[in-house]
Amino acid sequence: MKARLRPCLILALILSSSLPAFTSSEGVSIIRAGGSEYIPLDEMISFSLFEHSFDMISQKGKLYRKDHYAVYGVGLSAFLVDGGLFKSSGAVCRKAGRVLIPLDAGEFILKSFLPGIRLKRDGAALYAEYRPEEDEGVREERERMARKTGKDRISFIVIDPGHGGKDPGAVGKGGLEEKEITLKVARYLEKMIKSRLSDIHILVTRSDDRFIELSRRTEIANRLLKKNENGIFLSIHVNSSLSSRISGYETFFLSQNPTNEDARNTAALENNVIILEEKSKRKKSLDDVDYIEAMMITTQIQKESSALAGSIQNGLAKKNTKFASRGVKKADFFVLRGVLMPAVLIEVGYISNKKEARYLQKENHRETIADGIAEGVAMFIKKYNSLIKVN
Repeated sequence: MKARLRPCLILALILSSSLPAFTSSEGVSIIRAGGSEYIPLDEMISFSLFEHSFDMISQKGKLYRKDHYAVYGVGLSAFLVDGGLFKSSGAVCRKAGRVLIPLDAGEFILKSFLPGIRLKRDGAALYAEYRPEEDEGVREERERMARKTGKDRISFIVIDPGHGGKDPGAVGKGGLEEKEITLKVARYLEKMIKSRLSDIHILVTRSDDRFIELSRRTEIANRLLKKNENGIFLSIHVNSSLSSRISGYETFFLSQNPTNEDARNTAALENNVIILEEKSKRKKSLDDVDYIEAMMITTQIQKESSALAGSIQNGLAKKNTKFASRGVKKADFFVLRGVLMPAVLIEVGYISNKKEARYLQKENHRETIADGIAEGVAMFIKKYNSLIKVN
């Protein structure tokens, strides 16, 4: 079997809108690697005439055809397809210089990009029967997948202590640093969540004083996504203001339209860490417009993130009675960009407020903050899982 389709077969795909249904005489290879089945990306592109771009540094790629697009990353099981999230049973990998797409993801992308296509397997190859009109079976499958998007049971939580290493974050009087507080709160939060949700896997992005690029924090979370499993991303921070009178806690979810000027300023303060990243990594992680636009969270994830933020604020309000809730807000935080799961950034207090800064240095207050966040997370997961429909 040849690795690519003959030009005449490709032409047949192009002209299929004026021809009756046909079945291809050649197909796309199905390759086994690491116990899973894959489709070679180069064959998939030739088969369907998709346009494609791939960045060697970030190891991310984009497929597109007309109004359709799909974004993938080597090592990731999650794909963004036409604004929806598809979670594969395996991760994209590279072998002998070729990019290999998990079979289930490849089939889903082909069906999404080419309405009317029917895929049939014969041995170690995938063949196509193409019809000019989308048949009812394909339409139902796409609608079923759309309904399922974002509705997999939450099985893991990523806790991300903000800043670290050469990035101290906000600095208060006496040299109190944000990075120290966020790490200590994160350690308590891990214990609090485990005590409430023993069946949930928890991963902390840093366990010591080290610097981690913003895009790397996102990648750590996204790599845990897989078929039938979803997660939560919690980024822990401490706020600062020019006014020493402002105090309290607030929780943000990602949006390009900030709630107000204070929310915009908070995002700008937290996003300043980007100047400490290596120039090459900064360019690839934030200046690549195609990937930023393609990897923006779906509407469903944004709704879930808003609900998670509200639940966390309620949990904090129950536990932290020393300071007032500043509510749920939205802003464009770089660390939340591209996170393909419910994700929030929690500002646990103001390091610029003398009274609150003293409390943030107290072990029992940090424990109270963690207890409140864990309470909110547990409430959100309980409600989220109760809404999952068994297909």
